[in-house]
Amino acid sequence: MDYFEHLEKETGILLNEQQRQAVSFNKGNALVLSTAGSGKTTVIISRVGKLLFEGKCNNKILTITFSKMAAKDMKNRFKSYFGNSYKAHTEFSTIHSFSYKIVRDYFRRRGISFDILKNNYQVLSEILKNQYATSYFNYISEEEIENLSSYISFVINMMINPSEYKDYGIEIKNFDIIFEKYREYKSNKRLIDFDDMLLYAYRLLSKSNYYRQGILNTYEYIQIDEMQDTSKIQHEIIKTISNNNLFMVGDDDQSIYSFRGSYPDFMLDFKNIYNDGKIFYLDNNFRSDGNIVEGAKKFIAINKKRYNKEICADKSKINEINIKKVNNRAEQCKLIMKELSKLQGQTVGILYRYNMSSIILANGLNENKINFYIKEDKTKFFNNSVVYDIISFLNLALNPKDRDAFSRIYYKSYTYFSKSMCNLVMNSPRFDLNVFDILDNNKDFEYYVYDNIRKFRFDINYLNQLRPNDAIRFIKVDLEYLAYLERMQEEGRNNLSNSLHVLEILEEIGSYCSNINEFIIKINDLQGVIKNASENVGSNITLTTIHSAKGLEYDVVYMIDNIDGEFPSDRRNISKEEYDKILEEERRIFYVGMTRAKNELNIIVPGVNSLFVNELINVNKKSVDVNINTGQRVKHNKYGYGNIVDVKENIVYIKFNQGKTRSFDLNIIVENNIIELF
Repeated sequence: MDYFEHLEKETGILLNEQQRQAVSFNKGNALVLSTAGSGKTTVIISRVGKLLFEGKCNNKILTITFSKMAAKDMKNRFKSYFGNSYKAHTEFSTIHSFSYKIVRDYFRRRGISFDILKNNYQVLSEILKNQYATSYFNYISEEEIENLSSYISFVINMMINPSEYKDYGIEIKNFDIIFEKYREYKSNKRLIDFDDMLLYAYRLLSKSNYYRQGILNTYEYIQIDEMQDTSKIQHEIIKTISNNNLFMVGDDDQSIYSFRGSYPDFMLDFKNIYNDGKIFYLDNNFRSDGNIVEGAKKFIAINKKRYNKEICADKSKINEINIKKVNNRAEQCKLIMKELSKLQGQTVGILYRYNMSSIILANGLNENKINFYIKEDKTKFFNNSVVYDIISFLNLALNPKDRDAFSRIYYKSYTYFSKSMCNLVMNSPRFDLNVFDILDNNKDFEYYVYDNIRKFRFDINYLNQLRPNDAIRFIKVDLEYLAYLERMQEEGRNNLSNSLHVLEILEEIGSYCSNINEFIIKINDLQGVIKNASENVGSNITLTTIHSAKGLEYDVVYMIDNIDGEFPSDRRNISKEEYDKILEEERRIFYVGMTRAKNELNIIVPGVNSLFVNELINVNKKSVDVNINTGQRVKHNKYGYGNIVDVKENIVYIKFNQGKTRSFDLNIIVENNIIELF
């Protein structure tokens, strides 16, 4: 029996011609360009089955994929198709697990004991604290530690010399010194982290014939899933073990992990690296509505550095891509709450670029008693330094004796209080006095300091008279907290755009509360709501970043917060060439979000259109979702008042008071605010 007949009979898998060609590839180097929803996992598993069914592999077939979950899923799917018949000849693994086995064996043979550093948070926190001990801004935020950890991983994965960090947009001062201190700490403690697994495995495979030959003798075929997500060092490991027999599957249009060191250039340079290599195309999207596939295809084609693919839809064109404009995030939330009631029984993905976008939605869902799941526990928002700062300002207003609150914000406003003044407050034995009285009673300050103390006391007390959203704006502007955030960005220690987004979210949450005490309680309660939602895996409604949604699909998708300057972010302190490179990846992220939708795609704009929304409108000529009706009264910037007499597709006909009827492109007049609707 022919293998494909066997496959269909035993498993029900019916492959199309493109898939069959890829599955039938035997030895050599091949790249399978697999568009979103094209069945790449089925191809990978089916090829393993074919090689073993036809007796072409005497040893093992190693399939490396991006995550533990993906490796486990492949292993289980292979078993469900082929049982245990070929178990001894197959291995499904992540690159880290594969590398770790090599490193572990080496250390054991040398009698060297070691441990894995699974979480480097505390270590990096201590290193940073020591680094900034003499700095005025010596508080270390969780965001700083996470950024440092990401950059350390990036440097190793991209095989970069740490001393050249400035050439790669790393803005952390003295990064190379910090990197070396972290390396020394691990060496002294005999610890390795996940990136060290790759680094040590690469060195062993490059220098040791024993390990390299051992791998070549064990694995006859190597397959790589999600090739676009491999880093430089990962690719070098793969090249070393493949013996010029490598089957790679991926989609350059879905390469979205450059912050981890992913390097899609290996795919784009495939023919130069592997002269005899063969390229296969899986360009049929089985997942999404025909309109979504066509719209996404035209959008991603704007990118210049990519393979040109056909990308066609298996499904019919039923639902248009909906672009919906609202004034702000609060209206965005209300719109989604209203529409969710109509989507009973369907899976809904609410996707966003940054985790903090989930907070207002989570609050709205909770207020409306709508069950939801948030992918992973995103309570990190509540550990954000800006959140802590705002709560500290407000806690000091509620209780002027709160020394901890004062110690957190004493230098983050116009006061410029010194560290010695903070120590004076923290060490005072007079617990009956508030922090302002402790300072005011000291007689050793310069005369102007007392004016600052009294002004700050008055302003902090004034916060009690304001609604929470107004109090936050007062802290931001009048207490000059925004100026502090700007200084921190100059130091390379935060991202001002992210901080402003956090403040906007806090203001929105504050608008639901009548006083600052109620606001603080709500923040604490919301943290619990989100934590519980992270365990609510059975819900039909999922909140997730686009990165975390990769590989998933939903009946209905809402992509939110598509506003100018946020997604994509504005160009800042980088060359046009570097920004264009970032822009292409951001466009790929947007594309991945679009292609998660099976039946319906909604793109919401809570403000001014982002660059990507405008691009999507331009390449697809889709109308924005506005309420335009025949007979409606309008005012045109140039022609004055009139009435809509007809609407055909994207053309609106307006009869003006002077009697003349004119036609306009609906996109243009709405996007440029040329008309006002009544």
